Amino acid sequence: RMLSRTMLGNSGIGVTRLGFGALVMGSLQADMPPEEGAKVIRKALERGVSFIDTAHVYGTYEHIRQAKEGWEQELVIATKTPASSYEKAESHIEYAMKALDLESLDIMLLHAARAGEDVFEKRAGAYQCLKDYKKKGLIKAIGVSTHNVGTVRVAGSREDVDVIHPLINMVGTGILGGTVKDMASAIKDASRNGKGVYAM
Repeated sequence: RMLSRTMLGNSGIGVTRLGFGALVMGSLQADMPPEEGAKVIRKALERGVSFIDTAHVYGTYEHIRQAKEGWEQELVIATKTPASSYEKAESHIEYAMKALDLESLDIMLLHAARAGEDVFEKRAGAYQCLKDYKKKGLIKAIGVSTHNVGTVRVAGSREDVDVIHPLINMVGTGILGGTVKDMASAIKDASRNGKGVYAM
């Protein structure tokens, strides 16, 4: 069964429009054992999902690593770092590559759910690290994950952002700094600007 596919903006990364969010199975929520989580992810891969979203703090790298063992087909993994400093971000990048058994990362975002639009200033060290690793070819695309309308607007207008992971839903639950309509318009502008957007 073919799931429809799209390119993430100008990043050059092609993904299935439906992605698998690994947050729920991690230690913050259902706390599934890696073996069990891996079976669920593998089933998603077998059904055609080739895009997985995770994060340093979710504790799901092992679930994903086991799920992709022996998987020969395309797979794009996005992860995130809560780091502010260069050193911390670097340790999170290295950890992700090792834990996921990857030579390089597809997408690494600043994990900034509730951070304000000054997140790129406040976490300048961490973002510089992402930029450096992208330059080295160890990360394909970088950006930010956020619940904040203003942050989507700022990220959407920055040259050095490839991908944005914004919160949006029908009723606006959890959206900060504006309404659903505001978020939708910020997303549309970012997308017009060539940013890859995948929604949570």
